[in-house]
Amino acid sequence: CQDKTYYLKNDDLHVMVLADGAGSAKFSEIGAKTVTKAIANHINKSFHHLHTNFQNWWNTESIKKDIIQVMRKEVDKIKPEKNNMSDYASTLLFVATYKDKYILGHLGDGAIGLKKGEKIELLSAPENGEIANSTFFYTSNNATSRIRLKKGIVDQDSTFVLMSDGAFECIYDKSDQKFTNAIYSFIDWTKEEDEEKASAAILENIKNHFAQKTTDDISLSILDIAIEKQKK
Repeated sequence: CQDKTYYLKNDDLHVMVLADGAGSAKFSEIGAKTVTKAIANHINKSFHHLHTNFQNWWNTESIKKDIIQVMRKEVDKIKPEKNNMSDYASTLLFVATYKDKYILGHLGDGAIGLKKGEKIELLSAPENGEIANSTFFYTSNNATSRIRLKKGIVDQDSTFVLMSDGAFECIYDKSDQKFTNAIYSFIDWTKEEDEEKASAAILENIKNHFAQKTTDDISLSILDIAIEKQKK
């Protein structure tokens, strides 16, 4: 599996990152593992700066460049000089929350969903290239222009879902443009059971049902956010 995920918690800050290594790249599994940790650490250090400053396009462009550079520099540290950066290509998806604030970033395929209330909204849809089954990676020449950033506030208990394209194929009905019942059940399990039990149940269902629907790698990350109600 060339998909990698990474989760970081620092008091009220939560960072969840997913990277889908390119199937055509020799060492994409290593690249995906490296960039997920690099981005989590980068956001851990700079969340408040990021949330405050990407409201104007010039700040956003600078932040995009920084994010791409963080990934490339970290991979450059671990790769042998003879190897090309493209050998470590991957997509990128991340969500970071601090209390009621969130930021997210997305480059390439896969998707990010947000459940508030009863419905899951598709916050960031997959982006594919001009050729069938192609997409964009942090190693792509146009990576900076392709990465999407978004910030916001959640005013109620919410759940973010990151998914690689393999998972997206299995839990999103493109004809109806809505998420299937499976992901709603998964989210309920994360609220009803402890993390270990919920993860085991989700994994069992993915193996038994999703693996028959796609030949791609399948990765799914769920982050529940509880908003503290202010006392009057």
